[in-house]
Amino acid sequence: MKRSIFIMLPAVLTLSAALVIAQAPEQRTVTAEQKRQATDELAKLLRGRYCIADQAEKAAKFIERRILEGTYDRFREAQAFAEAITVDLQNVTSDKHLRFGAVLPEPPPKPGTQSAAANADAERAARVAEARRNNYGLPQVEILPGNVGYLEVRRFQPPDLAGDTLVATMGFLANSDAIIVDVRNCRGGSAFAMPIFAGYFFLRPTHLFDMEFRGDNYTEHYWTAAWLPGKRLAEVPMYILTSAYTFSGAEGFAYRFKVLKRATIVGETTGGGANAGGVKDVAPFFRVWMPMGRPVDRDTGTNWEGTGVQPDIKTAARDALAVAHTAAIKALKAKATNETDRARMDWALERAEARHHPVKLSQQDLERLIGNYGRGRVWVEGNQLRFQRETEAPYLLVPVTRSVFASETNDPVRVQFFVGPDGRVKKLTFTDEDGRLVDLPPSR
Repeated sequence: MKRSIFIMLPAVLTLSAALVIAQAPEQRTVTAEQKRQATDELAKLLRGRYCIADQAEKAAKFIERRILEGTYDRFREAQAFAEAITVDLQNVTSDKHLRFGAVLPEPPPKPGTQSAAANADAERAARVAEARRNNYGLPQVEILPGNVGYLEVRRFQPPDLAGDTLVATMGFLANSDAIIVDVRNCRGGSAFAMPIFAGYFFLRPTHLFDMEFRGDNYTEHYWTAAWLPGKRLAEVPMYILTSAYTFSGAEGFAYRFKVLKRATIVGETTGGGANAGGVKDVAPFFRVWMPMGRPVDRDTGTNWEGTGVQPDIKTAARDALAVAHTAAIKALKAKATNETDRARMDWALERAEARHHPVKLSQQDLERLIGNYGRGRVWVEGNQLRFQRETEAPYLLVPVTRSVFASETNDPVRVQFFVGPDGRVKKLTFTDEDGRLVDLPPSR
């Protein structure tokens, strides 16, 4: 039962809020006696179940004192009262997972409508369909210049839903020389996804965290999976992108990888929500999202609750990908053993800079480069510069700088224009697929 209840590490705040918070505060009023009953039951739950005992006692005493002082007397609507309780609970505990809400009364069923069980099944099916439309929390995967793999994670979905997609994604990234995992827009997800996902970045089973459940006197131990299909990325440089929005299980991923020195964290300090739990009913018609489990890192003896994960390289969230990508290419260049590979990394740096800070050229800028060069020609078609040499297939070019262009599809290919003070092209150099450079003067 414990494993079926606590399926989130920690539960995603937006999901828990949807479970707890009523839709319209004006639809239910609350009496003084009902408020007292609710705070009494909530205090009892806090003392018996909340994951940190001393914080539980402080929070329970605080709301008990507030009800006696009449602080909540002015709230006539149940949801307004619940929101005031939530503010107080979070102020005392600094726990952003802890939330209190009112439950709307169930409307009488209309003739011919579905049963509650059927409605619940329909809601579950809708959630699964939404997860599929969002590619099970993995909306973007790509190979960036320099053979740097990039994966965006929006949510860690349960393995029974997302397993095949995750395995396929990791297979796509398997030949990367470095990896960037982007959790800037991730608020957490399933704890059971972590042993599989994290396992792809370690050679052997590695301890992740222990989840201690205070009320049950029970601890769950999480390790990376011993066997996974496909190739692992256990020895490539790794970067994790974070933002202030990164929360819950996404923070746990960044936290553990930082502690193990397996990844470099790039971006902003994360939100600071670690504790796990679930929804509990509170009489007469309230619910509390109660953190009842506390993740503990074996090496630090603590977690990221209230502090967040501090980045190794601090930068604005919007710049984190560019910063990490550049750092990855520079690290690969430092490991290069010959001039060819170092030159390839220099070219990758130029491509990365152009990708993250695109050069904007006008139609007039492009038309100045049109002409015949040796046995090649340059022209503009569809607002894009194109180059063709003799009878070879034409290359579609993208600007790297105002005078250097790269092939859209063939990474080694580049074209550089040398422009004189008069604005006329003096020479074109073409680098082919094998890295050979050819000078092509303009034809007269």
